[in-house]
Amino acid sequence: MGIFETSRCIALQMEGIKFGHFYRESRYNRVISVLNSSNPSLSFPELFKNQHQLKAFYRLINNESINHSTFISGYQAGLINYSKEQSNSEPWVLVQDTMLTDYNSRNLDLGYTQTEQSNGFLLHHGLLLDEKYVPLGLLHQQVIHRERKEFGKAAQWRTKPTSEKESNKWLEGIKTGIHFSKETNRHLIHVMDREADIVAVINKCIVEGQCFIIRARHDRSTLTLSEKDKTDTPEFFRIYQLLPALPNPLTITRTLRNEKGKEYRAACDMNYCSVKLRDIDKEINCVWIKEQVADDGHAPAEWFLLTNCAVKDEKDAEQIPEIYSKRWTVEDFHKCYKTGCSIEKRQFDSRKALTTSIGLLAIIAIVLLRSRYIAKHQHDTPFEIIVTDKAEQELARRLADKYLMPIDRQLCEPHSALWWLLLLGRMGGHQGLKSKGLPGWQTLWKGYSFFQSLMIGFTYANNSP
Repeated sequence: MGIFETSRCIALQMEGIKFGHFYRESRYNRVISVLNSSNPSLSFPELFKNQHQLKAFYRLINNESINHSTFISGYQAGLINYSKEQSNSEPWVLVQDTMLTDYNSRNLDLGYTQTEQSNGFLLHHGLLLDEKYVPLGLLHQQVIHRERKEFGKAAQWRTKPTSEKESNKWLEGIKTGIHFSKETNRHLIHVMDREADIVAVINKCIVEGQCFIIRARHDRSTLTLSEKDKTDTPEFFRIYQLLPALPNPLTITRTLRNEKGKEYRAACDMNYCSVKLRDIDKEINCVWIKEQVADDGHAPAEWFLLTNCAVKDEKDAEQIPEIYSKRWTVEDFHKCYKTGCSIEKRQFDSRKALTTSIGLLAIIAIVLLRSRYIAKHQHDTPFEIIVTDKAEQELARRLADKYLMPIDRQLCEPHSALWWLLLLGRMGGHQGLKSKGLPGWQTLWKGYSFFQSLMIGFTYANNSP
């Protein structure tokens, strides 16, 4: 038993990993069993409590035949097989984003991240969501080391093609998506933030027939260079001026997030049009959305979204920011990775061992992400799917009367996925959904550890003569 079930999607991703040796596969299965039933944020010596288990884990991580790509390629194969099993062929969403890691206290040199003195690397993720935006797994993960000898040489890279720059990470993610689509006959919608507003990235999607939604970073022009020289007001032909000036903007109400990630509802202006932008191979669509009034005193939120998805009417236009808003799911994944799995606290004496462990832990972070998503968006899912043991189900029902508050019972269905997470949260010291939101991972694991301790006594009492 764990906090969340081992779904078919997760099982296929783990089955997709090929170790080429029975004993390595057996060792991996034992490692995953421990990680699924324990708090993965603990140190490895705390997780693997006996010397033999710990030694087996380190032998797996340090094996020369196993590396970071062993796990990521396995997850890719599993997601391809999962897609083939599905009866529908609706497009899925691939969200790309980059996460910085921090190992400043380590002697192991991993390269710089932002300053010359920093120590760490970048992880570029391609997180796959299904047609209902349920997180499925990592279709893409790239480890990027910024070598110290290259610090301060950014100007030298500006004249080089995108394929030789760090920004090539977006193109690599698109290539992975192209391979997935060819293997599964399922279209993807690539969702990327402002950093991906690059001509080479947009044109790559257009040429390869990949749908994209990218938040505009550059105030791009609809004029060619020769047309620009012939007008006295070139600024009127740039998207930041053009879209807000369009007549008859729509008024819609959307869920937005503030800088801390807290959701709120707001009235927004919206408009859209097709544009042929300079250096972009084909005409694309641009959807503009702006918050009418910012209640917190900050400037109103505003987005210019570039896409080659069909935008034929208002309904299509509203769907573009709706899909783009799912980009926040990858931010939640980063939290699961950093907080739930403590990847920045892992200590190894080589880059290979560290990145291999991060690849292994990726599936655990996905399990954590899915559990929070289900509890929040599909919270009526029966908890028996998660807690499959009858005795454990019985203990959970008995403990609910002691730990769940009346307000908890009002906010969730009895014996649902949300009910189970709120119970663990209360047992871990959480103050409740209404005042604090969903319990965090440290609190959940604390509650789960307490539940396991009580389960030992419950089992002994029921089996005693």
